[in-house]
Amino acid sequence: MSTLTGTEERFRRLFDAYHQPIYVYCRRRTDVETARECASETFLVAWRRIDDVPPDDQALRWLYGVARRVLANRFRSQRRSRRLISRLGGLGSDPVPSPEAVVVRRAEDQEVLDALAWLRPRDQELLRLAVWEELPHAEIGEILGCSAHAVDQRIRRAENRLASELHRGGHRHQHTAAPNPSSGEPT
Repeated sequence: MSTLTGTEERFRRLFDAYHQPIYVYCRRRTDVETARECASETFLVAWRRIDDVPPDDQALRWLYGVARRVLANRFRSQRRSRRLISRLGGLGSDPVPSPEAVVVRRAEDQEVLDALAWLRPRDQELLRLAVWEELPHAEIGEILGCSAHAVDQRIRRAENRLASELHRGGHRHQHTAAPNPSSGEPT
């Protein structure tokens, strides 16, 4: 039978006394599962910062402050996730056309978009940064965490893969560039 240290005993008393009020606080603001997770995360913070937890009845106010921040972080994360899912929604097999498909009307441009979709996501992003965003290779290197020279090589390889996809799809033009979404014309 093990005995608890002073820190463990203090945390146990804190948890036993205040877990229910903290859970109820979270539950009033969100669904059951999220409330459970946020209450647990609140007590994880309390465990990590047990020396910062004030004594007695001040502890509940401190825990409420932690729970408020935990909930705020969760809500921010959920909003970011919803925005990302919304933006990525057109990239899947949804029948809703992607923003590029709406802007780009010409069949040749659509062939390039279709071929681009077959590339690996990192090749797609690299070509979009270079062609559509018109970023210098040095800036792309900063974004991707590599040198401008590495970006040059990666772009060359990505363009070759894009050309292969276009050829495989029956595209006949020698010079292939990704369409410029602002004008609807290839660059």
